[in-house]
Amino acid sequence: MNGPSAVHVGEADIEPELLPIAKLCTGKVRYMSEGGLRYIHMEKLRFLVREAKNEMDALLCLNYTNTAYPTKLYLPTNLGLGLNWNENGYILARNWFSWSWRDVSPNQTPFEILADHLKAFR
Repeated sequence: MNGPSAVHVGEADIEPELLPIAKLCTGKVRYMSEGGLRYIHMEKLRFLVREAKNEMDALLCLNYTNTAYPTKLYLPTNLGLGLNWNENGYILARNWFSWSWRDVSPNQTPFEILADHLKAFR
């Protein structure tokens, strides 16, 4: 999704609404799509899990097909933590895991959607 609205950051163009997420990543952040679903692929997302630092790739689905779960965050591994890790899938040529975390509205900025999903790890 490059175009006149993209902002030049280092050597990569990034959509302006993804800049807050890019500050949490040490790798690229970009939109991707597959099977009619829209994702934000985040390389080396830095986040806390029970106050411990983590860094791993992540995939945020912005238009998941279940109305109770209109957005989903996928990680490359099941982190446990007593969460209901009820979904794994092969998306964008990679295995991903997700848990049951309801009602994160797609009517927010991408950063707010990501923040709502990361609340599960507090």
